[in-house]
Amino acid sequence: METIIICTIFGVFILLSYTLGLKNGQRLSKKEDITLPECNPIKVVKKEIEDHELKKKQEALEVMMSNIDNYDGTSAGQKDIPDF
Repeated sequence: METIIICTIFGVFILLSYTLGLKNGQRLSKKEDITLPECNPIKVVKKEIEDHELKKKQEALEVMMSNIDNYDGTSAGQKDIPDF
């Protein structure tokens, strides 16, 4: 059973290497630059945190705008603004 799993994993790695090689070969033939994806985990996590905070601020802004649209002089129809 372990042999089958190991062979499957190696097969996936071989296919991945082959497709990356084809893609990079096409870029080289077109004289394009080959760049590696962002591999710095600290930068990736910081970007995700910033995106998440921006999304929360956007949601709070949307709730505020809907509260302005729904305002009729009373608190009926008003939504709580989420913390961000």
